[in-house]
Amino acid sequence: MRLSALISRTGSANAHELASKKQVDTIDQDIEFAVHDETSPNIASSSNELSLEEEIEDEVDLLGTEKPKIVFFDYSSQYFSKLAPKLPQDNYEFNIISELKDLNNYLQSGQSIVVIFHYNAAPKAVNQLSTQIKAKFPSAKTIIVAKGLSKAKADAHQKSKAGANAYLSVPFSVKQFTEVIESI
Repeated sequence: MRLSALISRTGSANAHELASKKQVDTIDQDIEFAVHDETSPNIASSSNELSLEEEIEDEVDLLGTEKPKIVFFDYSSQYFSKLAPKLPQDNYEFNIISELKDLNNYLQSGQSIVVIFHYNAAPKAVNQLSTQIKAKFPSAKTIIVAKGLSKAKADAHQKSKAGANAYLSVPFSVKQFTEVIESI
């Protein structure tokens, strides 16, 4: 059945939702992250020695004074936009994004981040993204949130190539959320 025929039968709202779902279903062919060349040096100095001041600054950075960065990827949904205000924001830096380019920017930054996906909104895209993040950005951790996720299904998915570092089954408590973040 052609999309135009479907629009006339189901109305524009349902057709728009179907078109969105078709776009999400084909996303696995379009998603690809670029990886920076790690062979180029980060220090623009002719000397291999760092001054004591630079060493102290580096040690201070390693103390972890920053809050853990949590990136909620709200691709084709508004799930995390509604959920994040209910979560404890004192201990974390929350970032809600919905665009692949924004996710890529976070991953390319080299910062230690936790990316949280809503599996039910776009399962194929989540699997594709999780696989690529696991392969190309080992410092980034992933959590998959899914409705009614059993322990057995989470364990099986975690063993797959698209497996995340942790899983949360909806509904979950603030305590469960915090425990999962702390566990990875």
